[in-house]
Amino acid sequence: MKSREHVVTNGRAVFYACMWEDFRQAAMDKGWALGLHGSLASDMDIMAMPWTEIAEPVWEMICALKKCFDEPEKIDITETEMHNNRRVFTLSIWADFYIDLNIIDQN
Repeated sequence: MKSREHVVTNGRAVFYACMWEDFRQAAMDKGWALGLHGSLASDMDIMAMPWTEIAEPVWEMICALKKCFDEPEKIDITETEMHNNRRVFTLSIWADFYIDLNIIDQN
């Protein structure tokens, strides 16, 4: 049986959960939909896909996500090519908090 002592708060997961609605709305405003996957234990893994016929380019959507933070200019982005035409854009928020944004390139 579990009791209150077994509840452990992961600060990262709490932070990422608090940011989720801001990210989702920022992406939707650019015509993109987001989906979460993973545990949020170390990073926030997001799948992004264009959702409307007039979805903005990927970099505009990423810039909208960065603007969810007080100092977006301090967020570094790296891009990694993966298998199956997937690209991962890693947004380094601070220290070891980061977002991995996964996009399938249809081009």
